[in-house]
Amino acid sequence: MQTPHPEPLGRTDPRRTWRIADDRRLPALEPFADRVHRHGPVVLREHLWDTDDRVLAAEGVELLRSDAGWSVDRGDGPVEVSPDLDGGDDDQDADHVPRDVVEVFLRGRPVRVVRVRDTVTTLVELRGRDGRLRAEVADVRVDEGEPDAAVLRSAPWWALSDDGRGGTVSRAAERALADAAEPGAGGGARGGAGRAGDGAGHRGLRADPERRKGSAARPRRGSAAAALRAVLRSLRADLVAVDPRVRADEHGSVHDLRKVLRRLRSVLAAYRGALDRDATEPLRAELAEVSRVAGVARDAEVLRDRLLRTAGRAPEGFVDAETLDRIGAHVAESRAAAAADLRHTLRSATWFRALDRLDDLVARVPRGPHADDDAQAFTVRRIARERKRVAKAIDGGTETLDDLHEVRKAARRLRYALQAADEATDLGKRRLGLLRRVQDGLGEVLDAAHATAAHRELATLAARSGADTFGAGVLATTEHAVVERERDRAEHLVARLRSRVATGLRG
Repeated sequence: MQTPHPEPLGRTDPRRTWRIADDRRLPALEPFADRVHRHGPVVLREHLWDTDDRVLAAEGVELLRSDAGWSVDRGDGPVEVSPDLDGGDDDQDADHVPRDVVEVFLRGRPVRVVRVRDTVTTLVELRGRDGRLRAEVADVRVDEGEPDAAVLRSAPWWALSDDGRGGTVSRAAERALADAAEPGAGGGARGGAGRAGDGAGHRGLRADPERRKGSAARPRRGSAAAALRAVLRSLRADLVAVDPRVRADEHGSVHDLRKVLRRLRSVLAAYRGALDRDATEPLRAELAEVSRVAGVARDAEVLRDRLLRTAGRAPEGFVDAETLDRIGAHVAESRAAAAADLRHTLRSATWFRALDRLDDLVARVPRGPHADDDAQAFTVRRIARERKRVAKAIDGGTETLDDLHEVRKAARRLRYALQAADEATDLGKRRLGLLRRVQDGLGEVLDAAHATAAHRELATLAARSGADTFGAGVLATTEHAVVERERDRAEHLVARLRSRVATGLRG
């Protein structure tokens, strides 16, 4: 006889689950397998953390702690979380709650245990004649209640996992479980059966988000306020998703955060009048403050990421390995410090106020003077204004880097306004390729200029400390050459943009 399969099937998502309405027992499974082994019950106790007013529950998020550690469940099952970078507020928190993963919702509010959840799982192995594990049935019961109180509710359910081959053992067990879950139906428990990944089983007692009702009347469908609200809701979802990634220092997260912040600020500015400016302008100011810190962190990332490319463009042998390592260490240290500053900002009252203001805009929709305007007509007028803004920036000249920066900002805001229009109305998709190329082309010039200045500063610091300045000087010269080369391309793109803004960037 072969040895049993070394990998328990229960480690994979169940292929099918059944929610059970009462305390009925598993059917007899011995007739369907050569060997049936029942394991003893395993108990997992989890503590559900939230604020007193259940902020996380309102967002459909669960922060859980068990003997295995901390996890967060956003609706797709628990995911293990790591401690906060920089320690967060652990010095004042004996429980070392990993707040950063949900701080975008908590915003400084204290949390405590609000629920205790016990999950009792009994596994039944079904093996074939050769001893291999063919299927595995989980008999699960979840009990949940207030801390130090009686059980409030229970949820029993069954789950079937198999080896993916759909053998006779698995099929027979599935039929027996379906019949036992709801006799005569043949399809599983009412409202509870499903295929793998549908979440019917592993979520157990997981409740639907406790959506909070707003007292403000929703804007009329098809109005400017309604269209802008739809865009803000989408951007709010993007912001909620990227915030914990930045706090965890994930690759590319700072860049993604800056894009969301820019889109928010651009949309609020481009579509002024749909909402009350007394509500939107303070939000734009707070987002701008956070954007400045994020910009420093992003610039440091760009400098770090392009260092090897810059050294590769330098004449061979001009930047030795020792110099490159020294400069690389300094650049990496600067990036780490800038990222830490950004994480500190995301724990600040300024950021929490900005998030609260954004939530208020979406929930309350404070009306502006053009709130009831037809969305499409309003959008056309505002986009025409943004095109004029781009033309004015170009007419102001492109001689200096500051001029190019102003043109880039104006083009970017027009691009985001056009994207928002496509999302909120049926004006049709617009050609945004030129605007993207302008943004990328001018961005390359400005990034190279920033790198030039940074390497010159490194050369100055090296001179003060008595270190060799030649390598940093070579890198600065190499980046300056990129500025000159890419500037010619950028000027060509700006000239094309000048001729296209009058036509609405169509065609």
